[in-house]
Amino acid sequence: MATTSRRMHLGFTIWPTGFLPGAWRLPGSAPDGNSNPRLLQAAARTAERGKFDFFFIGDRVVGLTTSQYAAPNEVLRPEALTFAANVAAVTERIGLITTVNTTYAEPYNVARALATIDHLSGGRIGLNVVTGKNEEAARNFGRNEHWDNTRRYDWATEFIEVLQRLWDSWEDDARISDTETGRFVNENRVHRIDYKGEFFSVTGPLNVERPVQGQIPLINAGASERSRELGARYSDLRFTNSSVLGLAGAIEYYSDLKSRLAAAGRSPEEQLVIPGIAVYTAPTSQEAHELYARLHGLAHRTVDLEKLSGALGLDLAGADPDAVLGDVADLTAASEEGTLIVAEARGLWGKDDITLREVNSSFQRRGWFKEIVGSPTRIADVLEEWFDKRAADGFMIFPPHMPGGLDAFVDLVVPELQRRGLFRTEYEGHTLRDHLGLTRPENRFAAERARHDAVAER
Repeated sequence: MATTSRRMHLGFTIWPTGFLPGAWRLPGSAPDGNSNPRLLQAAARTAERGKFDFFFIGDRVVGLTTSQYAAPNEVLRPEALTFAANVAAVTERIGLITTVNTTYAEPYNVARALATIDHLSGGRIGLNVVTGKNEEAARNFGRNEHWDNTRRYDWATEFIEVLQRLWDSWEDDARISDTETGRFVNENRVHRIDYKGEFFSVTGPLNVERPVQGQIPLINAGASERSRELGARYSDLRFTNSSVLGLAGAIEYYSDLKSRLAAAGRSPEEQLVIPGIAVYTAPTSQEAHELYARLHGLAHRTVDLEKLSGALGLDLAGADPDAVLGDVADLTAASEEGTLIVAEARGLWGKDDITLREVNSSFQRRGWFKEIVGSPTRIADVLEEWFDKRAADGFMIFPPHMPGGLDAFVDLVVPELQRRGLFRTEYEGHTLRDHLGLTRPENRFAAERARHDAVAER
């Protein structure tokens, strides 16, 4: 049992066709998941039943049919702000994190929409800021080219600054609704922001009251230096991909992210580090490995022996993809990285005699997110180790198939984490900030007036 007051944070990310590319082919799954309101709403309610901190909604502003075999969730994607508002209406406590590609958006519209959803949800919305990776997006928004990393992050920095000023443009007590005098607002508590930057010129104020949470929690991801800088300055939660880092690398990455906060005037507790984890679980480990094999067998994937040879440091030219790896290659000759890849694949498939096709299948998913296969106890063991060793403050759960993968995690793994004292048994707060352990920020205009008044009194 855990003896510390530190508790794990859990988020669920909705990939309606499942984390595995062919998972939508599994009987009981929903091929129309990206536009199926019953599935999407039921998933949110299931995550809420599991007491998850948040329901995470990704977004993409391109639809590329060329991605259909490797990443079908990137072909069809419901618009995230609309989706978040819909889910808010059918849930009560779970936080809702929605994604906006700031490179192709305007801050006033985004600030207004998010403040509205925060009020409608009772303070449960969060914003995941992305700058976009697809060059094709530019042509969907009348641009000739997708900006480079520097320009996208310069734009995103100003975008966030405008958002936060707009959310503060109404002080908490600005609407007075005085029925005696007929005065609806205290105009001295509503402020223009008069922001003028390199990219944006925004007067304000917003025409939505200050969000329930004061400031809406911000999330970002990415390993680039600019991403880390942006996160240290603004983000309340950092979403990470520790799939190829291993535990030691994840610990180092966690430490680096936390160490950057001091320069921004923040403490390590003011930001959570949440890696993504794909979980394959069933009542027994054997059943979990059988599920893993079945789902990977549904993927539409050929075996690139040249690429696999390079990854393993072995010559596999001309080999039968369905041959056992150890029968066609001397594994003692594999590179250090190749040895690790083979060991990981054996663990995922639950056997030593794995084929080239099986190694390749696991290797191809290796760069997405860390995968764990096993019984609820096995899954909880891995999550607890990463949590205790400060490789993570919690995890974003990627179910391999929907809805069964989410159901299994909620019904099997969550109770085990609760039994160990690692995860809540009931929600203790009502807002996303409450769930994440974040304080409600003071309004900048109210704070400035308080400072001015204090000086005047001296």
